[in-house]
Formats: sequence, C-alpha cells, structure tokens
Amino acid sequence: MRRIWATGALALVVSVIFPAFGNKAGLPRQLQNLLDSYVANRRDAEKVSGAALHVSFKARKSIDVYSGTDGRDGRPIDRRTLFQIGSNTKHFTAALVLTLEAKGLLSINQTVGDWLPQYPEWGNVTIRSLLNMTSGIPNYSETVPLAEAMAADMSHQFSYAELIDAVHDKGLPVPAGYFYSNTNSILAAKIIEAASHMSYRDALDAMLAPLHLRDTFYRDGPYPRQVLHRLPAGIYDNRDCTLYQPTPCTVTAWAGLVGQDVSHMNMSWAGPAGGIVSNTQDLAKWVLALFAGHVIPRRQLDEMTSIVSTRSGRPIADVSADDPAGFGLGLGRAYRTSLGGTYWFYQGTTFGFRTVFAYWPQYSLAVTAATNSQPADNEDQFASTVVGGAFETLQKVGLLH
Repeated sequence: MRRIWATGALALVVSVIFPAFGNKAGLPRQLQNLLDSYVANRRDAEKVSGAALHVSFKARKSIDVYSGTDGRDGRPIDRRTLFQIGSNTKHFTAALVLTLEAKGLLSINQTVGDWLPQYPEWGNVTIRSLLNMTSGIPNYSETVPLAEAMAADMSHQFSYAELIDAVHDKGLPVPAGYFYSNTNSILAAKIIEAASHMSYRDALDAMLAPLHLRDTFYRDGPYPRQVLHRLPAGIYDNRDCTLYQPTPCTVTAWAGLVGQDVSHMNMSWAGPAGGIVSNTQDLAKWVLALFAGHVIPRRQLDEMTSIVSTRSGRPIADVSADDPAGFGLGLGRAYRTSLGGTYWFYQGTTFGFRTVFAYWPQYSLAVTAATNSQPADNEDQFASTVVGGAFETLQKVGLLH
C-alpha cells in the first residue's frame, strides 16, 4: 500500500469444498505446486517464507492451499494465518462511504469543503475524487519526515491530523489526472466519522457484522497479541526511495526498516488507507458479497464500479486493449487478454505483506492470495505468478471457457 498500487520444508495443506470441482484434473495438486514453486523460487529474491491462495468458483466451490512457514517459529502457514491486507482496506472504506450515501447521510458529489472546512486548500475536491484517486492531493506516506518517523519508531501512534498535516498546504507536487494517494482515504474516514457520528472502526464493524467475517480485524493502532500471534514474520526489503525524496536519491528514508520483521508495526500509519488484517478466505467472502450486492445497494455499486482511466484520469466506460488500466471507487480494473479480458483486482502492500484479490464476474471466479514481505518494486512477482498462474491453471483444466 506504499505506492499503489524463514527456512524450512514447504508445508502441504489443502482444503477442498465440493470434490467434483476440487478434483477436476488434479486441480488442488496443481494449485499447490504453483504456490510451492513461488515460495521456493522467490524465497531469496522477495524474502518470503510462506503464502496462502484461495480460489472460489461459482461462489459455492472453493480450494485453499498454503505453502511455507511463518518465518519465525517454524509454524506452517494454514487456515488460521492472518496477513495485513494493505490497500485492500480502501474498498472497505469506499463501501462505508457508499453505505452512508444510501442512507441519505452524504453524497459522493459533496466536497471536502462541505465536511472538512479546516482544509480550504482542498475545499472543491469531491468525495468521489477522493475515492477514485483524481483528487490531486499528495500522498502522506511518501513524505520524508513521516517516512523517517515510521522507520525510527515502529510503535509510534499517528493521528489522522498528523498524517494529513504531512501534506496539507506543503506545496508538494501532484500530477494532473489520476494519482494514487493514501491521504484520500484518511480524509474519507474523517467524513465517514462526521456523517455517521461513529468512529471509523465502529462504522466498519457495523457494516461487516452481517457478513460474519470471523478472521477480519481493524485497528488504527497496535493490534492485540492474539491477532499478532497469527501473523507470520513480515520482512521489509525495499530500498526504493520515497516519492518526495530529492533526486538523485541513494538511501531511502525508510532505511531503518530494511531487513526488519515489521509484522508488529503500529498500523496507525495506514489506518483507513491500509490497516485491515484478514486472511484469504475472508477477503474472498467480502469481495463476493460486495459484487453480489449484499453490502451496498445496486445504485451505489454502480457508482463504485464506474471507473476512470489511470492513464488520463478521465471517466471511461470500461478498460480495453487500448486503455487497459482503470480505477473505480477503491477498486482496480484491468484488461488482459491472457487473463480472460476484463477483471477487478487490488494488490494491497504494507511494509511486510502483500495481499491480492482478483474477481472475474464473467466466470463467477474470485482468487485471493497473500504473502509475507515487501520486496523492491522490480522484484515483485507475486500477483503475476500466483494469481495469474491460478487463473491459467483453471483454464488448462477446462473450467474457464
């Protein structure tokens, strides 16, 4: 979520529901081999020790595979393992905003000025543009002072005001059109709290309660021990400089975190932009419920899935071969011929974790995957190898036509 977008034998744990689906052409074994190969081949380059993969097909048939260990105590990755889901939190935040709109408590065409007049510089920015990343607001998590503060003290408790003030009225450059900024989600959270008269956490819990997501947790601060115990070690191994460091840059402002296990880091730095902890099963359940209309009404879902081009920042009807990347309200949209044409996706990246979802409505297929590191941007092969590989495996066994 920064920019967006241990040694031991590989564990074999396979959980299959609906054997007719799971046993087709040895599908569970093929998916297990895919995940085992990723962990084995990318262990050194990406500093991973384990990974989880979930495939839901036709909403009621699923396969779970796990590989590797927690990188700390030698515990195998399994059903109880949790991961930071990073910027996947943003589609939860967007859904919260749209829930309030459906109740008549706000409109996404209202502005920051309508709700947060203390930020006059952004007074004309609409809530819609916060959620689809066309607000033109700088990204707090890429500022040098904040990066240095995070690296100096992983337990530091950041307030919303501290995160926003890192960029407000600072004259930081922002490209026109689409620009990915975590600040948008913090402002959206403040609007959620003002409109609902609840804390972000309480509003989130209320929205999620009907879904019974037993392994999904949110704190915009330190997590309790019983949650942290279920996370594997999360290794930060990205030496890329922050967006706002002067160039040429040779040492990242996050240098103090490089090589560290950051799984116990205080998540207030991410909050409503990336602070949720969950697992691959719950994330898939959330995605399927969201697109099935069980979270927000159809009108709001249509708003959520209306996209802008990440190339131009302008609204487009859909992605295509000529304009293959789009962004809705907290959701990524992509076009790739080898992956069935169009699909929804998100890769959430924190300092020590990467969690991905992809959803193909045309196949009623959801794939979620998670692993425990953040490598350099040019080393990250997780989504393409594991999620893309799972789709190709399903094609090969004849489940996707």
